[in-house]
Amino acid sequence: MPYLQLPDGVPLYYEEHGAGKPILLLPGWTVTTGFWQRQIVDLSRDHRVLTFDLRGQGASGKTPDGHTLSGYAADLARFLTEKNLENVTLIAWAMGVSVSVHYLAAFGTDRVSRFVWVDHSPRFFANPDWPFALSGNFSPQALDTTLHQLRHDRRSATLEMLKIMFPNGLTESEEEWMYGEMLKTPTEVAIAMLGAVAGTDLRPLLSGLKLPVLLVNGTRSAVPYDVGGWLQDHLQDSRRLVLEGAGHSPNWDASEGFNKGIRKFIDETS
Repeated sequence: MPYLQLPDGVPLYYEEHGAGKPILLLPGWTVTTGFWQRQIVDLSRDHRVLTFDLRGQGASGKTPDGHTLSGYAADLARFLTEKNLENVTLIAWAMGVSVSVHYLAAFGTDRVSRFVWVDHSPRFFANPDWPFALSGNFSPQALDTTLHQLRHDRRSATLEMLKIMFPNGLTESEEEWMYGEMLKTPTEVAIAMLGAVAGTDLRPLLSGLKLPVLLVNGTRSAVPYDVGGWLQDHLQDSRRLVLEGAGHSPNWDASEGFNKGIRKFIDETS
């Protein structure tokens, strides 16, 4: 199993498949490289596809340190540098989007040429200038309830998260595998991660995204797909891919359309 050692000694698990122009797949909260399997198999036929588990997740080293969006962004920068990656298509899902936006704000676009923003809201809670709360009514109080449940009944909290992420349902074996992958993240780390991403408003950083962006949404996601329209209006070079019937994981639910859209985006912006 390949690992890259981070500056503080934490081993970062990664995978590398295929050859060609590089694509880096960045997973979200508590999920692992395996959630990208439907992209790896297809896109690695003609691209160099890389992916890694964030620190604390999956097969990467477990540590109580560095669980901030800027910390994850620094890990991403280290990975890109150590692997000598340039002209990268960065595809980030959910919390991975927040990490990527922080990376691009801090490190720029010297190594990343285009960015795929997969089903993520720049702000989780509604307020007078933001009507797009997750699931329509997500609130700080709801977050507190979720964090409490994670600490005291991790199994129920995780299974509930999977139902939200995959509204079209999973097979028993898929659910069992995904549950096991998500529980590889220690509970206190999962809580720190969710608190960091839910409490951060990305909107002030959007003006710094000076590269082509593809916004991908599923119409059945807890992230209102109208968020994609709002983002398109506030990014200087963006386009949309809306996948009908897909949930919060359009890369899983509608992998064929997702992968086709990725290839088209790369071709159009190369």
